[in-house]
Amino acid sequence: MVSSSVTKPGTLSSLPDTPTTSTPRQRTDSQSTTATLATTTTRSSARTTRSSMVFVVTALESIAASKDARKRKALLDSTQRALSAIRGAQGDASQIDPEIMFEPLNLATDVSTVSVVVTALDCIGKLISYSYFSAPPPGAEGVEGQRQRAPLIERAIDTICECFQGEATPAEVQMQIIKSLLAAILNDKIVVHGAGLLKSVRQTYNIFLLSKSSPNQQIAQGTLTQMVNTVFERVKVRLASKAARSGSSKTSLVNGTAEVQSNGGDDTPTANAGNETPTIPEPEIPAEKDSQPKMTLATFENNKSFDDAQITDTAPTTVSKAKPVSAGKQPTRTSSGHDIPSITVHGEGSEVLSTDEEEEDEIYAKDAYLVFRAMCKLATKALRPEDVVDARSQGMRSKLLSLHIIHTLLFNHSTVFASSQSTIKNAAQSAPTQFTHAVKQYLLPVLARNASSGTPRVFEVSAEIFWLMMRELRSHLKYEIEVCFREIYLPMLEKKVAPGWQKSYIVHHLFGRLAADPKALVEVYLNYDCGRGMENIYQRIIDRASRIAGEPVAVTATMERAYIDSAAKQHGGMHDWREKGTLPPSLATASMAGGQNAGLTDFADFPQEYALKMQGLECVVKTLRSLVSWAQPALADNALSSLTVDGDGRGSIDDLRDSIDTRGGEPNGTPSIDGAPFDSTSISTPPILAEDDPAELEKVKQRKTALNNAIRQFNYKPKRGIKTLIADGFISSNDPKDIAQFMLSNERINKKALGEFLGEGDEENIKIMHAFVDAMDFARTRFVDALRRFLQSFRLPGEAQKIDRLMLKFAERYTSGNPSAFANADTAYVLAYSVIMLNTDQHSAQVKQRMTPEDFIKNNRGINDSADLPEEYLRSIFEEIAHNEIVLDTEREAEANRSTGPQPAPGGIVSALANVGRDYQREAYAAASDEMSNRTEQLFKNLLRAQKRGGADGATTGGGKAAGAGFLTASSSKHVGPMFEVTWMSYLTALSGCAQETQNQETIALCMEGEKLAIHIACLFDLADPRTAFVQSLAQSTSLYNLPEMKARNVEALKALLEVAWEESNVLKESWREVLTCISQLDRFQLISSGVEEGAVPDMLRQQTGPQQQLQGGPRGAQLPRRPTQRAPQSGSVYQTNIAEEARDAAMVRVVDRIFMNTANMSGHAIVYFVRALAQVSWQEIQNSGQSENPRTYSLQKLVEISGYNMLRVRFEWTKIWEVLGQHFIDVGCHSNTHVVYFALNSLRQLSMRFLEIEELPGFKFQKDFLKPFELILANASQVAVKDMVLRCLIQMIQARGDMIRSGWRTMFGVFTVAAKEPYESIVNLAFDNVTQVYNERFGVVVSQGAFADLMVCLTEFSKNMRFQKKSLQAIETLRSSVPKLLRTPECPLSQHAVAAIGRKSMDEPQAEGLPKQPSRQSQEEQFWFPVLFAFHDVLMTGEDLEVRSRALNYLFETLTRYGGDFPQNFWDTLWRQLLYPIFMVLKDRKAVNHEAANHEELSVWLSTTLIQALRNMISLFTHFFEGLEYMLDRFLDLLALCICQENDTLARIGSNCLQQLILQNVTKFSPVHWEKIVGAFVDLFARTEARELFSAATAGSGYRRESEAANGHVPDPTVSKSPNVLTGASAGDDVNGGMPASNALRINGLGEETPTLNGDGRPDVLSARSLSLSDQDREVSPVPSKQSELEDFATPTSSKQQAPVVVTAARRRYFNQIITKCVLQLLMIETVSELFNNDAVYASIPSHLLLRLMALLKKSYHFAKRFNEDRELRTRLFREGFMKQPPNLLKQESGSASVYVGILLRMYRDDTDERAASRPETEAALIPLCSDIIASYIQMDEETQQRNIVTWRPVVVDVLDGYIGFGEDEFAKNVPVFAPLAVGLMGRDMGPELQRAVQTLWRRICEVQLGISAEKIKEVMPPPRSVEAPMSPHATVVGSRKSSKGR
Repeated sequence: MVSSSVTKPGTLSSLPDTPTTSTPRQRTDSQSTTATLATTTTRSSARTTRSSMVFVVTALESIAASKDARKRKALLDSTQRALSAIRGAQGDASQIDPEIMFEPLNLATDVSTVSVVVTALDCIGKLISYSYFSAPPPGAEGVEGQRQRAPLIERAIDTICECFQGEATPAEVQMQIIKSLLAAILNDKIVVHGAGLLKSVRQTYNIFLLSKSSPNQQIAQGTLTQMVNTVFERVKVRLASKAARSGSSKTSLVNGTAEVQSNGGDDTPTANAGNETPTIPEPEIPAEKDSQPKMTLATFENNKSFDDAQITDTAPTTVSKAKPVSAGKQPTRTSSGHDIPSITVHGEGSEVLSTDEEEEDEIYAKDAYLVFRAMCKLATKALRPEDVVDARSQGMRSKLLSLHIIHTLLFNHSTVFASSQSTIKNAAQSAPTQFTHAVKQYLLPVLARNASSGTPRVFEVSAEIFWLMMRELRSHLKYEIEVCFREIYLPMLEKKVAPGWQKSYIVHHLFGRLAADPKALVEVYLNYDCGRGMENIYQRIIDRASRIAGEPVAVTATMERAYIDSAAKQHGGMHDWREKGTLPPSLATASMAGGQNAGLTDFADFPQEYALKMQGLECVVKTLRSLVSWAQPALADNALSSLTVDGDGRGSIDDLRDSIDTRGGEPNGTPSIDGAPFDSTSISTPPILAEDDPAELEKVKQRKTALNNAIRQFNYKPKRGIKTLIADGFISSNDPKDIAQFMLSNERINKKALGEFLGEGDEENIKIMHAFVDAMDFARTRFVDALRRFLQSFRLPGEAQKIDRLMLKFAERYTSGNPSAFANADTAYVLAYSVIMLNTDQHSAQVKQRMTPEDFIKNNRGINDSADLPEEYLRSIFEEIAHNEIVLDTEREAEANRSTGPQPAPGGIVSALANVGRDYQREAYAAASDEMSNRTEQLFKNLLRAQKRGGADGATTGGGKAAGAGFLTASSSKHVGPMFEVTWMSYLTALSGCAQETQNQETIALCMEGEKLAIHIACLFDLADPRTAFVQSLAQSTSLYNLPEMKARNVEALKALLEVAWEESNVLKESWREVLTCISQLDRFQLISSGVEEGAVPDMLRQQTGPQQQLQGGPRGAQLPRRPTQRAPQSGSVYQTNIAEEARDAAMVRVVDRIFMNTANMSGHAIVYFVRALAQVSWQEIQNSGQSENPRTYSLQKLVEISGYNMLRVRFEWTKIWEVLGQHFIDVGCHSNTHVVYFALNSLRQLSMRFLEIEELPGFKFQKDFLKPFELILANASQVAVKDMVLRCLIQMIQARGDMIRSGWRTMFGVFTVAAKEPYESIVNLAFDNVTQVYNERFGVVVSQGAFADLMVCLTEFSKNMRFQKKSLQAIETLRSSVPKLLRTPECPLSQHAVAAIGRKSMDEPQAEGLPKQPSRQSQEEQFWFPVLFAFHDVLMTGEDLEVRSRALNYLFETLTRYGGDFPQNFWDTLWRQLLYPIFMVLKDRKAVNHEAANHEELSVWLSTTLIQALRNMISLFTHFFEGLEYMLDRFLDLLALCICQENDTLARIGSNCLQQLILQNVTKFSPVHWEKIVGAFVDLFARTEARELFSAATAGSGYRRESEAANGHVPDPTVSKSPNVLTGASAGDDVNGGMPASNALRINGLGEETPTLNGDGRPDVLSARSLSLSDQDREVSPVPSKQSELEDFATPTSSKQQAPVVVTAARRRYFNQIITKCVLQLLMIETVSELFNNDAVYASIPSHLLLRLMALLKKSYHFAKRFNEDRELRTRLFREGFMKQPPNLLKQESGSASVYVGILLRMYRDDTDERAASRPETEAALIPLCSDIIASYIQMDEETQQRNIVTWRPVVVDVLDGYIGFGEDEFAKNVPVFAPLAVGLMGRDMGPELQRAVQTLWRRICEVQLGISAEKIKEVMPPPRSVEAPMSPHATVVGSRKSSKGR
């Protein structure tokens, strides 16, 4: 016989096979074949075998009777021996040697008679089925002999297989071969492993391919499928047994200890069979390691994740026997219907793991591995070109069958691939490898080579395999799945040349099923979109599907119906093998007649684009369904119970994956087994680990988004992007190496932007560019290849200088890596430049005449250090560049995606005939696929190179650990929110676009469902922008803004919107606005369609382009697509009748009513949003109604309705509702349309009446808040009628519900308070009458309900209404009478104290008996006294009528004086803080006091009347309650200081006078502590009035002036230029001490010309600005410089007068005026001290040390003034800068302070009281030095230039001398050395009469005391006194001194 191992394309014979020949059989693998020792067969088995001997005898007899037996003696003899043995054993098969039985059957298969061969094969098959070949015969050869021979079962399989001789084999023999091999494989008592198994599978596969019989092909296909299923089913059973053993031995699956994994060190590269080059293991690279090369499709074909060099197809055929079935156990059944061995579960005390069991598990696993590997290798084989177009070819059928078998195995036996128990070992590994990890090196190339196939059937099965990987193995193939999406399926959708059926299949079957699987969808998002360095797979899928769904396609209704019918047919059948895992479709030759496109969608009746669009829409909606499903909290709660066996016997693999956290990097997986027929309770249910922490993953996602944004920023502004990347930590530092490494490793960097950045000439850019190039390794690389790689990393910029810099660095880097390549780096530089130019020349469309090779060679002569490069080398470069352009892969790919294929070049009829039959689109797609393949291959080479350099450290880990590294299993429903948030705009675009384009009801329903689901998700996760956008989209789709255009789709949208409003009522929030707007428009439509004239029902949207206008917080960037432009409503518009009827339908009305009635069931949070939105819609209706007599009040009516529904809510919720409702009623009540206002007020009154029926407990204020709108409506309404109606509504409520009013009284009085301010007499009278009535009849009720303060406020406002003085005076008198009435009212607690005083009979009758009192946290004083007093204070402060204000002031202090004795101290504090002190707060407003305010005239009157009287009343109040208020002394002093320190002259004098009165009236009550405070106040006053700025004003003046002048444009201040001398107070001819009119020419106190200045007692102001003038310079001042001046000045005296005036800005003038004011106030303080201590009581009361402290202030003032006066340069500078019109000085301050100081100290010195005497030394120490200084300064004055100073100081000197003369003899004598020289000095000056007398008296006293000369002798020699004309009185007292001084 001819051997069956004839090589056929696509057959299994191409795999390692056992050669077969006819005779003799030479077994190549018999030496390695081993047989497993059989166990003892059971008796039942023997009986079965004995009974089956009948068919053996029949077969042998038939063979013996055949012609072939007679021809072949060996056959006849062996047949006779076998028959004899059977007869001798009497049918007992156990006594028969199987070899004797097998020998005739084996020989019979070699004959040529078909019937004999069939009989023999049939008998062999039956013997195998009965396990006859399972045991050795009795008395068989020894063990050694058994080892030398193959097992009988293997030889039987060889015999069967060798009967197939290719295509010539008879069909009957083929059929019998299939049956016998199937019997051998399905026998579970003699299980065949290894080579025998593979031979059976291979031969069945060959029969399928080579047989010409279609039935045999189909049977072979089914048999093959059954065989491989059996192999994997046995593995599943073994896994169940293994899991049971692990569970019984207390190896917890939950803790993962049963999962045997290899460590990282065990997975080292090993040599492949026949190849000494080690392979790099598959890189399981975590996405976080950006430096690692990225996985590509090429990785799939080159990686070897598992070294299977020792697992070959020629492995020994191993036979395993079934174990005895335990008693009481029934054997289970497999899918093949045959018995399988039962599983024995070890007890507690048994051995943990059986070594034999483990070895047997390994045998079964290797069987599955070998079968799967064989199928993968077959599926990976490339098709010949002729096979691609011929669906019946063997190559195509082989590929399809292998792909289908792979699909079947993955579908039905996913447990074998996914289970952590499923492991396999190789010879080099001691630790097992997880099964998927072992087989993926063969599985992934299947996808890589078939997934993008242009053959529909191949593409379809490949896609289904990928889906199974996605569904079942995604935790093991995380990175591989990402590559498939990134490089195969997503790019296909973007390529225009890709066939439509491919796109349709991807969207419909892959994306659609992924979208329908909630768990898979969420896990895609978690592992890819939230994974660092991973592609955003979920986002890209949704974006692409939405883009497809949103593409506009022109179709007719017929086409839409055809598509729906076609889709229904597809869903009805032809997908069993995909969805149910049944047998694949027949691949027999006859069945393949349908062609390549059989089974795909027929696009004949509708456009292919429309089908794709609808599939995209379905995908989008499925995604939303899945998100909603996963978002349900029940899923998370039921996660533990989800591990159940499905109806088809398979468990859900979704819940079995190992979950390995990317954050920790360690596996926390829990192995699990499902789908096996064993007791599921034997395995513990693994807990769902909460590793998918939403918060952490959101951080990762945000980090990833931040990286993308930073890269996007770099692509737009590279330098700014670099800063952002460094700042956010994506680049570790600003080191150029770190930046360059990031640029090299990140593929999202825009190559063009990178090229421009690297080419910049800045130093930093150059450093980064050098680091960038240095990071590349060009060693041992061809020059052109190196240049290509270099130019692939960025896009070459267009500027020549940038190119030059880049090429220089490239040349340097290349020559450093290849030193022997060229003579020097210049060669590489020039050649690189030349190649770039060549590339442009050869491939640019703008070049007309292209370069030739000779031109290129010529251009490069002599570049290699003056030598030529080889011509062949340059020519090869030219050819390479000409045929392979240097272009960025990304640009080439983008161009391929955009292009639609090559177009035929115009060439006439010849060219046209040559192009007939060409499919340009297919050619373009094939070219694009090749380009993608080449690119991925190159990337994989880079990956391998990088791994070799790094030694593959960490690139992978062993076994199952690596299989799921970094995979997160979804369990939390919180992921849905972020998922929806990143894609909602895509959903919106797809759904809204489709809904607006179609009229098909099914499509509309699908869109509406999608929008409802999207809104549900947005509401569930509180995503404001998506929710708003989708609700707006749905509202727009209703077309209620354009009623004539409404169609059925718009009605469906309206129904959907109403359904959303019902279902999502608690979470719609701000989106209620759109819903309620549509309901309002629906009501309008119903009215119009029922016959109401359209113009009578205003359209609330007529001024808008859509419902979303005037909304706040709309979606950012949400562009709602293709909204129709609104048309202006036209009268007589025609509406579609059916649409109008449907809008008026009772069901529609019920839905709307149900929405409003449902508000009572809404949450407290949601009802507020609803009410707010309804109020907004109501206001919009009213606004658009204008002044119509029939305004639209639909929503306003609904507001009243829902108020009634919700009024019984808990008060906490109702309060928030009423905040919105009340404000809306206020707005409506203030509308200009009275019809609207009346309706609103009537509605509000009815609601209020109903609300007042509800009892209000004490302490609450619901009534107060509820009635608040009445107050605000009254305040804001413009019509008198409206105001009147508001008041009458309240009056009606008081009359009808007065007994139920509690906190509402406060709002009632608030309304009357507003009415009190009205300018309408009728309103004021009506309100006052009602207030008076309540005051008289319900005063006790008002007091008990805590509204007394509101009543007082109300009466206060009536008092302040100046338009109606009569009512104002009545109100102020009512206020005054309220105090005694309050004390008579039993409801007031104060009345208890008044009973004793006025008697109980005088008390009023109680009015609030039985009413609960409102609780109050205020004291009785604050609750009752304060409102009355504050009422007087308010009228006093803000009343405009002088009479009312005066009464208020009197009543305020009258009440305080009469009742204040009982006030506690804390209440006095409150009164001071809130009533008394605020009266004078106006003094802190400088503008108001200076009458710069707008109402300065009224304020002036107030200051001159009310304020002065109030200040005096304050002093009186303090004096009256001194014992109770003495602790407030410092406060009163602060108040007086505030008055004194005013720029207003009048206030300053009043304050000074009141300060004196305070001290004088209480001087006898003051203690030393009080005097401490008083002196402290003087210290503060002197400090605050000291003009320290005089010394800095000129120093900083020049710069300041320049600034001010520049700012003011050098414009002189008109107020300054027109005023008299500012500081001198006189013109040139005025006398220094002359009087000045009180008209206030200084303008520093703000008084007008007519304003009289009053002293504290009403006397004319004597302390005018003139009397406090700072200047002592007179008109006689000589222009000649002083003696101290060293500068010559020869100018005429008139030159200064002719000098131009100094320009002073307004700001500078204000600053100068403030300084002047301080000087004036300092003089006032000196005068105050003088006048105070002229009073004997004051002088006697103050302690000496405090008096001395006070004198120190005068001394300081004296020295300050003297220092300034002596600084002539400073004064001159101030004069020149415009401070004054003459040089200023402080002569009056200097002389005045010295005079008062000397006078008081002299009085203290002469005082003989004990206290003063005790302080005399301190007094003397303070007095004598200053006196000496005064006289010495006087002596130094120049009589010519300082005449006025001399005149000023002469009285002071006289006072000093007189005081000294009055000393006692001892004190006088002690100070003679001080004063005698001074007297001598005085005698040298021209002295006046008084000074001369004083000097004479001094010398006389000196003579008496020092010389002992008697007074009589001195008198004798003294001349008689001269008579003087106007003699001066002696300065005996201080006051006299000051008065004389002033008189002069």
